[in-house]
Amino acid sequence: MLDPEDRHLLTDALRPPAGHAVDAALATTYTLDLHTLLLAPLAMAAYDHSEGDAATIDPATPVALLESIRRHAQHTVVLCQAAGIHVPPTYPRLAAFAEGIVAEVHPPPGGTFHPKIWLLRFIDVSGNHRHRFVCLSRNLTGDRSWDTVLVCDEDDDAAIIMDAAPLVTFAAEVLEMLVRPLDDAKQNLINDLFRTFAEARLSVPAPFTAAEVLALGTPSGGSWPLPTTALSWMVISPFLDVGALGRLPRADGRRVLLSRSDTLDRVGRAACRGAETLVLQPMADVADLDELLDADDGRARQAQGPPPRGLHAKVFCWDDGEAGHVLTGSANCTGAAFGANIELSVHLTGPRVTCGPDALLSDGKSGLLQLAQAYECAADEGVDDPAYATERRIESWHAAIAAERPALEVTQPGDSYDVSLRLELPADPHGLAAVTTVRPVGLYNAQPLPVGRTAIWRGLGLHALGPYVVLSTTVTLDGEDLTRECVALCDVEGAPADRLRRLLRDLLSRQQDLLRYLTLLLGDLGADDLLDRLASDDDDAGGGLGVGFGQWFDDLVLLEPLIRAAARDDDALARAHRLLEDLRGDDGELPALDAEFLELWQVVWEGRHA
Repeated sequence: MLDPEDRHLLTDALRPPAGHAVDAALATTYTLDLHTLLLAPLAMAAYDHSEGDAATIDPATPVALLESIRRHAQHTVVLCQAAGIHVPPTYPRLAAFAEGIVAEVHPPPGGTFHPKIWLLRFIDVSGNHRHRFVCLSRNLTGDRSWDTVLVCDEDDDAAIIMDAAPLVTFAAEVLEMLVRPLDDAKQNLINDLFRTFAEARLSVPAPFTAAEVLALGTPSGGSWPLPTTALSWMVISPFLDVGALGRLPRADGRRVLLSRSDTLDRVGRAACRGAETLVLQPMADVADLDELLDADDGRARQAQGPPPRGLHAKVFCWDDGEAGHVLTGSANCTGAAFGANIELSVHLTGPRVTCGPDALLSDGKSGLLQLAQAYECAADEGVDDPAYATERRIESWHAAIAAERPALEVTQPGDSYDVSLRLELPADPHGLAAVTTVRPVGLYNAQPLPVGRTAIWRGLGLHALGPYVVLSTTVTLDGEDLTRECVALCDVEGAPADRLRRLLRDLLSRQQDLLRYLTLLLGDLGADDLLDRLASDDDDAGGGLGVGFGQWFDDLVLLEPLIRAAARDDDALARAHRLLEDLRGDDGELPALDAEFLELWQVVWEGRHA
């Protein structure tokens, strides 16, 4: 259990079973990275209805990413903490097509929205559903931390199952805390997901013999689940506090705390109650070679800094003599986690010999201990960390601003757009409004403006009319500036109704990009190879693909894929039709495609419906 060599990727957890595609998805996360958000639809689409390990979409191509977002954004909802979105180094154009995925949650005062789960529903070509529950300690970010993941797939033949109904109850109660309600289409989608998910038989992975959902901070949520006494226990948590440590079971056996060095120093030796205190070995946090090379060479990496590393897993493990217990999920060993936050974990039970603390720790050669080393707290008593407290205060301030539903009002005085911010500031007991600025996320070079004054940005393009703004607050602490930034969602009023269609036309304005997209939709990688070869020849000739091949080129590349797609009678032609309709201009014309291709397309499309 928790063998460092047994690693899993988040993308693997989102991958549909053989012969299935993602039909509906609801995710929760505390923090969110907009770049990582784009990878979730890609993981879903890469194996849509695939029967094996062969991907149906090559995830390395930009058109594959665009198609993945367009295909899955409409049935994906990601809930995150209000103002919990990281500031991206860039705002990619493709992100516009994922803007409707994210919804912010504003929990009750004093708490944060902290669960990290996925409720997934898959569908096969016959319309049959399968469900999957994923419980993580990892946020939807690009962090390289040590985290845990529990995956429970629906299995009608499973001998041991977990009741899925509490998951639906938890998610439904969270939806009551949204800053903005979901639109009708998304709400209906989620309601239908809840209807089928509640009846799913979620299998419990071996060697566990029972599993139970533990929700915290919601009306139907539970409370501190650990007993008052145990034979032994181990707690893995990047954050600790004295109050929660004092509630850990009395135990005569082994007691182990694995955390971060700064966290252990902050609580002090006395609060650890004689437990062994461990931290990860330095080598466990070393970046791999590829990442080091990227860090040396990438300007974007320099701008955003290296991805966070270190311990991020949250596990409570104890044994009562007969059984071993594991609590895994989002809850840290803190009073906030069990007294104010919205959290979700799973309590797993199994034989002590395979599920207790001894199994988790192993012998130091094959289990988690091979990554850990002893750590001695700096002092008996904990130390105050003013920076930590100040950062939490700023985060609460940003969340309060986001909960006020700021709005961006768009006007078009000429060819470009002007955007003004409408915001009613929340209560400001710490005087943070005077040191907080705001700017649209797509305007990297724009002057941030004071949040409490009239804020207008002029001369924006379509891409910059997105719903995100960057909040930045800087305070001086012991003579040094401390800055915290985040992205908050806004309502957007007055933007062109056809903004996404016009952005799509811009993205596919080059002939080779549109042809490559069509070959992907038609499911013909051979045609894509031909396109690459001809594009290379064209580039060598210096003429550019859009002008070098003449009117016969798109007919040549797409003729066979069209015929094969029609013969398969799957949904490939429907997806191509949807793309072409989305690309039509106000005059009904399509960009970058000649009349001969359109005539060919019309024959195939009408033949399909004959």
